[in-house]
Amino acid sequence: MNLQEILTEILEKYPHPLTPDNIISKINTLLKEFFRTIYKPIVTTSYDLLADNPYYPITYSPSKVIDIVVNGVEYDSLNIKGKASTNWYWFTDDDCIAIYPTPKEDALGGLVVFRYKEPTILSSSNLGAIPDFDHDFHMLIVYRICKQLAENYKEYDIANGFVTQINSLMDDFNKGKQEPDYRQVQDVYGGCMLL
Repeated sequence: MNLQEILTEILEKYPHPLTPDNIISKINTLLKEFFRTIYKPIVTTSYDLLADNPYYPITYSPSKVIDIVVNGVEYDSLNIKGKASTNWYWFTDDDCIAIYPTPKEDALGGLVVFRYKEPTILSSSNLGAIPDFDHDFHMLIVYRICKQLAENYKEYDIANGFVTQINSLMDDFNKGKQEPDYRQVQDVYGGCMLL
């Protein structure tokens, strides 16, 4: 569903007097919550290493950084006490990543940052935009916004109806995220195999 379809669906399921911009703001807040809690896609960003430069600007939240690889070597995160378990480490500031040791040579794509994706901010200037959230579960956005609106207007019975829809969709969503069983068993010849 694109943003216009989501807005239309919300209005059909819970008629309200709010402007599209107001609803879009609520959707953006909800998507940020989803990306913090239930939906955490991982993306990578590559940077060119520059000789004698330990700092690399970032345009995303430092709290989203998971791991860093420099020229094929995984760097450790500097802990709160200012210590790392290796001689190669990284830390973040408000708007940059710093690595140690400082690179001695330039390297194209030498710094790779693994991080949690942040949702694209939606706006009324692009109603054809499709939210970054899992395409199979865009109705979860609709039901959560409808629930919030019903609560705002103190229509708790209606809000509870949306909760039932939300719970059903969340069950389906969580079933799709179950991890495969990678337990190993020893086969008859003494080796290990995956189940």
